[in-house]
Amino acid sequence: MGSGLDNSHDDVKNMRRILSVSYSDLPPHLKTCLLHLSLYTEDYEIETEPLIWKWVGEGFLKEERGMSLYEVGEDYFNQLINKSLVQPVKIDNVNKVRSCRIHDMVRDMITSLSNEENFLTTIGGPQPVSLPSKIRRLSVQTCIEDVANQLPPMGLTHVRSLTVSNPAFSLLPALSGFPVLRVLDLTGCWEVDNNHWMDICSLFHLRYLSLKGTSITKIPKGIGNLQFLQVLDIRFTGIVEELPSTFIHLTQLLVVDMLDSIRCDVPRWMCSMSSLFSLSIRMKTLGEEDFQVLGSIPSLRELHIQVRNSTRGRHKWFVVGSGYPFWCLTRFSVETNTMQLRFAQGAMQSLHTVELFFHDVLLQFGDFILGLENLSSLENVNVMFYNDDDNKTRNVRNAIEKEIDMHQNMPKLMWEIWVCSNKTRNVRNAIEKEIDMHQNMPKLMWEIWVCS
Repeated sequence: MGSGLDNSHDDVKNMRRILSVSYSDLPPHLKTCLLHLSLYTEDYEIETEPLIWKWVGEGFLKEERGMSLYEVGEDYFNQLINKSLVQPVKIDNVNKVRSCRIHDMVRDMITSLSNEENFLTTIGGPQPVSLPSKIRRLSVQTCIEDVANQLPPMGLTHVRSLTVSNPAFSLLPALSGFPVLRVLDLTGCWEVDNNHWMDICSLFHLRYLSLKGTSITKIPKGIGNLQFLQVLDIRFTGIVEELPSTFIHLTQLLVVDMLDSIRCDVPRWMCSMSSLFSLSIRMKTLGEEDFQVLGSIPSLRELHIQVRNSTRGRHKWFVVGSGYPFWCLTRFSVETNTMQLRFAQGAMQSLHTVELFFHDVLLQFGDFILGLENLSSLENVNVMFYNDDDNKTRNVRNAIEKEIDMHQNMPKLMWEIWVCSNKTRNVRNAIEKEIDMHQNMPKLMWEIWVCS
């Protein structure tokens, strides 16, 4: 186990003893979640939300009365944080951990335990491993053909979880050779295209499917075969066609993330997706019919919409009021160039958090008024502003602060400004897109020098 310290050092021995005791004292469900973190490479910054949804797909979380599966996962995650087995990295303004890391010594311990218990098999990691005859969870991180050829064909029929880095995908056998997969993560595998859909749609046991950053350009009707699917991530893909009507057969879906991908009208049948918890969607326009459908999804707790351009022919604010039910919605995010949305009295009565991502704000209909004081349960307002116009930024901030001051709950305001020119913004967006597709998720350090 490589801790970076001399293994004979008393402090190291004591720390390992403490970690071993801490692990032994964990209940079985937390041991399982902790061992799963051996999937991530050294010093990798793990985003909390995708991690918890992966736990959902793996079947690690058990339903508890009065809690959603995601809330159960948050509770498990926080217990690992509180026991100092996971290190928080980013914490938001409501004290939730948005990303984390694993200390090297903890990672060494769980990697060793994972190998002993045949919990996860990693090919291409820093330490050579002997492959078990039956592989339960598989992570392939190498593009070296001789290593990938070690995979035993018969042993793959038992694989329940498969995570693949981009260069390794071409070395794998056909996905149809993994018949009992529950979790398939092909994030950033640009070699995955429409030709792979037939195999994917035959994986009837799938609960979690990430095709983020792949080369797919459509979703076939065959996706309706995946009737146990709970999480679907198709961000940063080239999908240009509307969602097929067979999507309605995915009755177990909890999460659909289509940001920076397909730009669509909201299909009317989406309101019948009774289990849907979180939806992230890129919309063509901000229309009444779309909001009628979205507001009628019975279990929807989180909604993130992208509307980059203004709606043609609109001459007034789009007012969201009590006519759009949103019974359970607690988090609402809008990413837009032109704010066309305003909240009326009685709107989104369960809403706790509003997130506003402005690439610019064109005041199309006069004064900047959101109506935040009409959101009766509001607790948090998060604003990210991409703009190089100080006056416009100041005016928008003043308007939002005024509305917050009028609110009975006095919500917390988190304000972040990215000041850059259009050319700079385009360069940054392009670099961020490439980083999101990279297997190692490299860190981006970005500096702007403003000179007079």
